[in-house]
Amino acid sequence: MKKYLSVLAVIAAALLSATSCIQDLNIEPVDDDVVLPADILTGVEQYEQVLAKCYIGLAVSGPAGENSGDIDGIDNGFGQYIRALFYMQELTTDAAHCVWDDKTVRFLHYMKWTRSDVFVRSMFSRGYYQISMCNELIRQAEASQFKDDAKIQQYIAEAKALRLLSYLHIVDMFGYEHVPFATEETSVGSVGPAPNLNLIDWMEEQVDELLSTDKLAEIRKAEYGRVDKGFVQMLKAKLNLNAPVYLNLSGAEAKPYYEKAAEACKAIVAAYPALHSNYQELFMADNDRCTDEIIFGVEAKAGETQTWGATQFLIRSTYEEGDAETGNRLGMNSGGWGGVVVTPTFLQKFDRTNDARFIFDGGPNNYPETMDDPGSFKTAWTSHKFSNMASTGNIYEGATFVDTDFPLFRAADAYLMLAECQLRGAGNVTESEAKAAWNAVRARAGLGNVSNYSLDELLDERGRELYWEGHRRSDLIRFGKYTGNAYLWTWKGEEYNGTSVADHLKLFPIPDAEYNTNSLLGQNPGY
Repeated sequence: MKKYLSVLAVIAAALLSATSCIQDLNIEPVDDDVVLPADILTGVEQYEQVLAKCYIGLAVSGPAGENSGDIDGIDNGFGQYIRALFYMQELTTDAAHCVWDDKTVRFLHYMKWTRSDVFVRSMFSRGYYQISMCNELIRQAEASQFKDDAKIQQYIAEAKALRLLSYLHIVDMFGYEHVPFATEETSVGSVGPAPNLNLIDWMEEQVDELLSTDKLAEIRKAEYGRVDKGFVQMLKAKLNLNAPVYLNLSGAEAKPYYEKAAEACKAIVAAYPALHSNYQELFMADNDRCTDEIIFGVEAKAGETQTWGATQFLIRSTYEEGDAETGNRLGMNSGGWGGVVVTPTFLQKFDRTNDARFIFDGGPNNYPETMDDPGSFKTAWTSHKFSNMASTGNIYEGATFVDTDFPLFRAADAYLMLAECQLRGAGNVTESEAKAAWNAVRARAGLGNVSNYSLDELLDERGRELYWEGHRRSDLIRFGKYTGNAYLWTWKGEEYNGTSVADHLKLFPIPDAEYNTNSLLGQNPGY
């Protein structure tokens, strides 16, 4: 998909500018210089270029490189999709904190965000930009003269899967009751929540449609970096595992959701019967070869997908300017940003001697791990889980921008979700199956079989296995350890030892910038 990057700016601008609140009217431009989709989408190849934009929107902020942006008013760095996801899902937890004095970034870890928080708005805007882009491809393709072409049908299915990913992120972070619901038949700015329709139910229907179609590649049959039914099975698992939280269900009402999640996880485990043997290699510059575990990776290519977000951010923010020793070790130059650290609370969850996933340190200056000063990189440890060095010991294309893909979905996640489904009462997975999946994850880390088979221990295992991959906040909420005082971590609530925070913080607010311009939107409780 990367080869289409250079033409995407024109296509994206033409498509999205054609979307309006009165799109049922056939509006022709007065200005002869205005480009309409009909002028560009003249063949099947052009639709693939639009699909490429749907993919590349996960990797970069704009089509013209690191200093371009798709969304007005959103910074090209923190406005990149994966970086925004990291801010919302990791910085707001025990797993990460950013020490920078950059707008309100520290307040994410303190859990003191507001309706006007620019980082919250960034995630909301980026999610809906992706939804709009996918909607537009589907709309134009289904109305085109090429709509019956097999490739066009495939592109529509892929766009629907990518749209579902962003809807899952939106619902998980902002809820389903007050957010815009837009499909190929509507536009985001013209709609409010879905009338007489439960967004969760609609997402379930989309999952079923994609798993039953022959237009989407079967599990492990798509080219790397494109979605397949394994991607959709992961969406199904995560949607159903979290649905009882979204819908406030428990007991017998929640059980069918856990069983649907288990069904999806079993499909993944069957397709990925063994995990990649080396944990660290999953996060290195040649991790695109780890197709034995990575279900979907957001691609990075130093010469083509330059960005200040994604893995560029995850690597550069973990060492300081001038730290050539660490930069060289990570396959980068000395231009570190010294920003992201980890709490001592989280570090305590690891067997530091034997666990291969313990990839933390205090840098060449051996900084303490106490995190005494939340505004200093020098009082806490960080992680070098992500690296721009290839597993061969080489640097691919250079030390300025990275080649490391972001593994959005991994089979190890499904292994652990399968165990969780069994522990939560799913009747279609046995304890022996669940333990085998969990123990496979531990074995790869160099650890013995699990001895404390419980939800609390599983939450810790998920933390050890999946930290910094965009899952931690959702996990803590699902396990009842995010708000309140059931679990405290360093600087939670802006107190060193942590303090209880209000339950409404399980959801982020609908950003003022959106709420104040769309009278159809509601606001989440507490804001």
